[in-house]
Amino acid sequence: MKSNVLLQIEGMKCEDCATHLIRALQKLQGIEKVLITDWRSKRASLVTTQQWNEQEVLQTIKALGYQGTIIKRMPIGMESEEKGKDYDLLIVGGGSAAFAAAIKASELGAKVGIVESGVIGGTCVNVGCVPSKFLIRAAEVYTMARNPRFAGLGSCNMPLDWAQLIDQKEKLVSMLRMQKYIHLLDVYPNISLIEGKARLMAGNQLIVNNKTYTSRKILLATGSSPSIPPIPGLKETGFLDSTTALSLKTLPSSLAIIGGGAIGLELGQMFARFGVKVNIIEALPSIAMSEEPEIREQLSLYLKEERIELFTNTQVRYVEKTGENGCFISIQNGEKETGLRVEKILVTTGRSPNTAELGLEEVGVKKGNRGEILVDPFLRTTNPDIYAAGDCAGFPQFVYVSAFTGGVAAENAITGAKRSIDFSSLPRVTFTDPQIASVGLTEAQAKKEGLNVITTIFPVKEVPKAIISSDTRGLIKLVSEANTGKLLGAHLLAAAAGDFIQEAVLAIRHGLTIQDIVDAFHPYLTMSEAIKLAALSFKKDVGHLSCCAS
Repeated sequence: MKSNVLLQIEGMKCEDCATHLIRALQKLQGIEKVLITDWRSKRASLVTTQQWNEQEVLQTIKALGYQGTIIKRMPIGMESEEKGKDYDLLIVGGGSAAFAAAIKASELGAKVGIVESGVIGGTCVNVGCVPSKFLIRAAEVYTMARNPRFAGLGSCNMPLDWAQLIDQKEKLVSMLRMQKYIHLLDVYPNISLIEGKARLMAGNQLIVNNKTYTSRKILLATGSSPSIPPIPGLKETGFLDSTTALSLKTLPSSLAIIGGGAIGLELGQMFARFGVKVNIIEALPSIAMSEEPEIREQLSLYLKEERIELFTNTQVRYVEKTGENGCFISIQNGEKETGLRVEKILVTTGRSPNTAELGLEEVGVKKGNRGEILVDPFLRTTNPDIYAAGDCAGFPQFVYVSAFTGGVAAENAITGAKRSIDFSSLPRVTFTDPQIASVGLTEAQAKKEGLNVITTIFPVKEVPKAIISSDTRGLIKLVSEANTGKLLGAHLLAAAAGDFIQEAVLAIRHGLTIQDIVDAFHPYLTMSEAIKLAALSFKKDVGHLSCCAS
């Protein structure tokens, strides 16, 4: 009989410690699998057969300089049967959080069921990240061809076949859905798919298509959906959301976007580059309000240069239909009232957790003010046998967060571990051109926490890679603790900023200083050099340095 054995391991100091332990333990008889997801957790999980020797395991750990203690043993495939349960873990939802959780639980030897009523793959691959970034990249290529930045390269007035572009997008989505989701059901035999709408019942039960399934633990990973504001006339007039906008059969001549956050800005610029007249309406004082003011101001200028009209501090009073293919939007800025006539309206005012009609009240699972499922630091709901992960639990709405929280929730549910999540080094990227990429504290946040901070704002026009690429738009803002030099935040507006923010992510995660960044080698003529140059600018005038000098 196989078992899952959970150990507490003291003395690990880095990722290499975990690697050495895994290699040593995997050589022992009776050890089928060793999992140490994060050395900081001080936890290791073993899948063992009857031939394993407890003392041999503990002695091996000790010989490597660590102290191991077995804190839990769980027979695999037996506990569920003994308690009359169909599954070890039932997961409601079929997106990134759900599949990450299912894979993790399967690796731990659990029998897993995924319950999904819609299309497998969730928001990201079907209607979010993948299709939107595909179209955004296509729009960028289209714009670069028509507006080359290099002397000697003529403008190419290439034709646009929107229908063919959408067809290619759909084929890409289908391929990735198959490769990254549906095919995984064949790779992991412990995971089964149950198609239908789930409702929670007492006693760790799910009702799906009038059939009852039982499980030791349940994980809710139902994601989120576009949130639609109660604007008079909006529903009657008709509107697009971030899902339907990506599947338009034809491009509209004009578009009003309600909401100036990341999604509105990304899709607004994309449609504008394909020739649509775009207006962005934002109720707050600026677009991209979660970003540093210097970044917001610069991006606003770049968008206006692309003939995108921005209405900030502006409320939508009402909407009405005009003729067969038109809409009128009444807007108000202070005491000034005016109107916009457009062909289509796109609403990008955020997303709401999918938590309705799950039967949460019947099983004692509480929700927060925004409809999100409330969880403790270990992703357990107010019902100790039910966990939640991803958007439905109110976590930051990024696919990488959903996947990570899904894995942690599954491990905690199956093994009894108490892993928590630190979001202090969580990066975010807005895929405008130039991109916004940020991690850590803004200047205002750091000061609000009572920290003594110093900042630098470094223009991208000083970065050699940007100069030779003829794209010097943007800036780098670093926030540092004055006393220690510790990096607290990094905020980038630059071409491909999302591709080189990771250095700052790791610096903040590991408590590195500005000097640590300066002392590291950065390849010349790469955008990664921008962060080093920004770090140098705290103490030096970078404009007075030779190439590669520090």
